[in-house]
Amino acid sequence: MTTTKLKKQNKGFSLVELIIVIAIIAIISAAIAPQIIRYIDKARKQKDIEAANTIYDAASLALASTDDALRDAWEKKTGEKTFTVTTNGETYELEVIAWARGSFFYRKDNGEFKNSWNSKQYLWDYVEEFKANLAQMGGHNYNTKYEVIPFKYRKTKDPYGVHSQYADSWILYRRTDNFQIEVWIGYKENSGEGYGSTIVRPYYRLYPDPDKRWIK
Repeated sequence: MTTTKLKKQNKGFSLVELIIVIAIIAIISAAIAPQIIRYIDKARKQKDIEAANTIYDAASLALASTDDALRDAWEKKTGEKTFTVTTNGETYELEVIAWARGSFFYRKDNGEFKNSWNSKQYLWDYVEEFKANLAQMGGHNYNTKYEVIPFKYRKTKDPYGVHSQYADSWILYRRTDNFQIEVWIGYKENSGEGYGSTIVRPYYRLYPDPDKRWIK
């Protein structure tokens, strides 16, 4: 009789009980998984903000340490395409100073910051000094020591609805109203898409004062 009771006690879950347990686990997983994903995404975005801060510091140091001719040139417009943007309730214009791939097509010729107008207004000298500072402050030595830190979060969509592609580039912009430096992420339009190859379109500002729409 004791043996019979032990067999009944050790028979394990019935099929119905097993289904109920699986269903409970599935419900809990479905509830927790989005929170985990959001946590991971926020952590990745925080890393990108830190990288943008490094880029900003390197750019600011280059501007502070260069000669008078370059500083005077900095306050002259390049004549290149400008973009009207809105971030954290403020609307203004930007012009690109330098850009580099932060993801996708990531190789030596894309990973380094570059501009689209060569030596105009002495700004190429500025970009060269900025790149040297960046290498000392956190640039990664993949193919060359000047390559920028790649994105951690790679699913940023265009808030203006112009492109369906995710952001793929770090962009160093200059405001046209006060000539201040800003670091954004955005999309490099390719000539194969029917766009001019020099256009780098802004999506979100990461530094200073990161766009609240992006970090939510």
